[in-house]
Amino acid sequence: MASSARPPLAAAAWAPLLREALAREGRFRLSLRGTSMLPTLPVECEIEVAPLPDPLPERPRERLHLGSVVVFAAGDILVAHRLVRRAGRQWVMQGDGRRAPDLPVEPEQVLGVVTAAYQGGRRCWPDRVEPAVRWFWVARYYLLRPIRFTWHALRGLRGPS
Repeated sequence: MASSARPPLAAAAWAPLLREALAREGRFRLSLRGTSMLPTLPVECEIEVAPLPDPLPERPRERLHLGSVVVFAAGDILVAHRLVRRAGRQWVMQGDGRRAPDLPVEPEQVLGVVTAAYQGGRRCWPDRVEPAVRWFWVARYYLLRPIRFTWHALRGLRGPS
């Protein structure tokens, strides 16, 4: 018996439509699932996503501040993680609840910036301390970078298991 389940659409098919709708409507809400942004964003909250800001003429590369929480396409899913580094033309994101960063993404994969989170109809993020807390998460990425590098180098010396 043939399965009637359709394969998921690739982000290349739906991301431009979502970006267009976001530009037209100004913002939208998206249900968030998963634990990768704990403790910042609660599991099963709704996030409000706004279009990326226009780049500043004097700094065209910097459309977003480090520490901003963004929504980007990774394969066939949307992910909300924090921008922790710009690496050449690519951006590096990391979930606040993750030990390691995501693979670098192209700016075109980023659909928008998270402006608020709601749980049970009440706004739960950002709070008053978010501007300071965002720098904690960015600093954590940079402070743990040498440890991650050393860990991967040592694992490479051991060879395959």
